[in-house]
Amino acid sequence: MADDLTRRFVARQLHLAAQELESEAERLATAARQYADEIAAGRHGSAHRLAQDAASLALTERRLAGMRDIAGLLTEDPSP
Repeated sequence: MADDLTRRFVARQLHLAAQELESEAERLATAARQYADEIAAGRHGSAHRLAQDAASLALTERRLAGMRDIAGLLTEDPSP
């Protein structure tokens, strides 16, 4: 039962992290479009904010990759 609960917990965490990654990616895409529009209009644009959004996306992706590694350990066959 504990194994099943652990698997369900990890699956739920993976799902939530994947949703967060998708949301972060959409936010980054929006920020990139705004930045491109600002540059095209001759304004300075917010490169700093764009870099922060990209860093946040990368952090979320690393967290998701770590969770996937944990999920992989739970599904590995323990027999040699």
